[in-house]
Amino acid sequence: MEIEPVKIKLKTGTNWNREPGFIGKDESAFEQKKQTSGLSTGSDNKEDAQKKESRLVKILDGSFSFCLALLFLGLPIFFTTMTFQGIAFEKVLYFYLFVLLMLVIWVTKSVVLGEMKIRRTPLDVPILIVAAAYIISAIFSVDRWHSFWGFFGDPSRGILTMGALLVGYILITSNFNEKRLWYSIYSIVFSNALLVIWMTVVLLGIKFVPEAIAVKLPLNPFGSIAGASIFFGMMIPVLMIAVFHSASVDVKNRIRKNVIPVIFVLILLLNIFLLSMLYSFVPRIAVLVGVGFFLIYVLAQLVQLEKKWSWLPLFVFVAILSIILIGKTSLVRVQLPIEATPNFALSWQVTKNALVENLLTGSGPATFGYDFSRFKPQEFNLNPLYNLRFYQGSGLMFEFFATLGILGGLSFSLLIVTFVSVVVYLLSKQKQFNKINSLGLVAASFMFLVAAMTSQVEGIILILGALVCSLAIATITLESRSQENCINLSLKASPKYALSLAFVFMIVSAGVVFMVVFLGKSFMADTYAGKAVQSKNVNEEGSIEDMTKAIQMFGYEGRYYTRLAQDYMVLANNEFLKEEKDRNAEALKQYLTNSIVAAKAGVEKMPNDVLSQEVLAQVYENATFYIPQSAVLARESYERALELEPHSAQFLVKLGQIKEVDVSAKQGDEQKQLLNEVKELFEKAIAEKKDYAPAHYQLALAREALGDLDGAIVDISNAVMIDGSNVNAVYNLGRLHQRRGKDEDLAVAKQVYDKILEANTGDINTRLSLGLLYEKQNKMNEAIEEYNFILTNLPTNTGDEVRTKLQKMISNAQAGIENNSTNIETSEISQ
Repeated sequence: MEIEPVKIKLKTGTNWNREPGFIGKDESAFEQKKQTSGLSTGSDNKEDAQKKESRLVKILDGSFSFCLALLFLGLPIFFTTMTFQGIAFEKVLYFYLFVLLMLVIWVTKSVVLGEMKIRRTPLDVPILIVAAAYIISAIFSVDRWHSFWGFFGDPSRGILTMGALLVGYILITSNFNEKRLWYSIYSIVFSNALLVIWMTVVLLGIKFVPEAIAVKLPLNPFGSIAGASIFFGMMIPVLMIAVFHSASVDVKNRIRKNVIPVIFVLILLLNIFLLSMLYSFVPRIAVLVGVGFFLIYVLAQLVQLEKKWSWLPLFVFVAILSIILIGKTSLVRVQLPIEATPNFALSWQVTKNALVENLLTGSGPATFGYDFSRFKPQEFNLNPLYNLRFYQGSGLMFEFFATLGILGGLSFSLLIVTFVSVVVYLLSKQKQFNKINSLGLVAASFMFLVAAMTSQVEGIILILGALVCSLAIATITLESRSQENCINLSLKASPKYALSLAFVFMIVSAGVVFMVVFLGKSFMADTYAGKAVQSKNVNEEGSIEDMTKAIQMFGYEGRYYTRLAQDYMVLANNEFLKEEKDRNAEALKQYLTNSIVAAKAGVEKMPNDVLSQEVLAQVYENATFYIPQSAVLARESYERALELEPHSAQFLVKLGQIKEVDVSAKQGDEQKQLLNEVKELFEKAIAEKKDYAPAHYQLALAREALGDLDGAIVDISNAVMIDGSNVNAVYNLGRLHQRRGKDEDLAVAKQVYDKILEANTGDINTRLSLGLLYEKQNKMNEAIEEYNFILTNLPTNTGDEVRTKLQKMISNAQAGIENNSTNIETSEISQ
């Protein structure tokens, strides 16, 4: 059956051949019907979608600007005082948080627009080379976890921080405009104002905060006065461009136009005044270089200034120069803390020795502490601060060469040279464009670079300096009208880019969620650890429990285990000091066991950290009398610690003392040979540090055991000369003179004993030796007085055996019989 085609009869009068865009009568009616019935055309839907997209993009842009402002506002002043690692750790986490937020906003905006734009800059290639060197060095690091995360206390040298700085650089340069420039500058200026006012008031001794609150607030939220001084110096050129900008803004309110610049000038003057108060901490060369660089471009008329304020750069330069020439003042009314840092020469020696062992890749990012302990010169032992370990060097370049090797050091050198070359070139060309804002940021960047190359810089200064350098590059590119060169990933270009952008969004979103959780856990864990450390008393229900929570929450940090081991050792010592009847032997052993377990875990997390090895050795040493093989394990741990710190006199003395314990178990030649080995260890300790009193003291006792009383007296005299506050050394000086008994020895011993008793009349061991000395001089009545005094003043928990011996000594003296080793034991009596 065939189907007949349907025939359609067209209505006459309908025009099917009209001009495009013409709507006939019937079509107009149809359109009107659609509108009245609530329907919309495809173009209307598109317009609505574009409006929503535009509104969302504005919200995202505003959020990005807000986060950028908070980043610059909060970095200098943010702190909590609740963490174990301190202010530097808190600021680094603050930095991570806002970089992640800005990253999410940027990627979200890119997805909404269907395009991701990454602006290329002259520093891209050097930055990628530095990143590659960082990663290669981390692969061969002596401590891979801390090379990734950053070292305890200040994680700013880890890969994570460097990666965040790289992301921050991309975010700033790819989303930069003039409005965001001033959001950043005014935010950091406001932060500087709060900080400079607070520190000035505190340093002048003006109390305006209740004492209960003041004790919990730091002197400065930077963590160190040297770091704060670098920041105040960097802010001088930034404040000058803030003055010029606020004075040149076209506003109708003349009061606002005139008052705001004056406020900025007052903050600037306060910065300069504060630098004069902190003279000893200020990197004077760096500040002078930055201010001088600014003035040179002003005098050369390469930038245009507001005429009303054209005198300001010269005034600032003269003020800074005057501060340097005048020197230290007495304006500070409080005691400033001592901030110890390795000097320039010491950092260079450590770097030079470290490069000999790890030339290409160094020891790994954030491992300068390892390099310092391992490669510090022997001469450093003569320094009063010889027992300090520095985890950052003086001079960022030295630190980079030591930890990243030749590859990393040269990569950073290339980055710095490229930055300086680019900004100087762009500042010096195209004079028709006023680049005053760029000049201020470049001058601040130069201050940071000079300070970083010549002094120790902590994490907050490193991060702020890198951000200011990023602003400088973005600003000078903007003000030079440089041609924009971007990498574009567009949904509209091809499916390939669409998939790439979608994949990037998915990866970034998942990564940000992971990082926020990870960083949150690290902060909470460190808060628990901080609570444990700040606890007044060590106990299982308080500090131990809090530190255990920190480990359970963030078990990557080896210092938590080391601290837990030390806390358990405190509990063990407290238990040991109790009277025997009250002492819980099982609890004591459990504390020691827990301490060993925690210390071993700390070493497993940080096998090349000398402090972890030292704590483990101390724990084993204290457990010698309770846990078998502890002495052997203590010796092995001290030997490993000595490998990590070869010039440590302390570890050599500890090894000698541990070996000395076995002397009593030997006889004859074996005992003499062991004593000679002990003596050699003490002599090595003195060779490492000639003025190390404990080594001289222990060597004197070893010589005495070998029968060399003359040598023993020489060594014990050296120990007393170096450290006269050591009562044991002073007492043994008298005892050895008394034992030798030549010429004036007894008179010297009598003088020593009298000196000790002047400070402590109840020193029982001294009175016992003095009584024996009186017997040598046939002064039996004086000797009996000393013995009676001891018998009367013995501690209540002294055993009957000691009292019986003392009574026997009194009886011998009364009978005219000299007490000696044949008729009575005269071993020292513990007080």
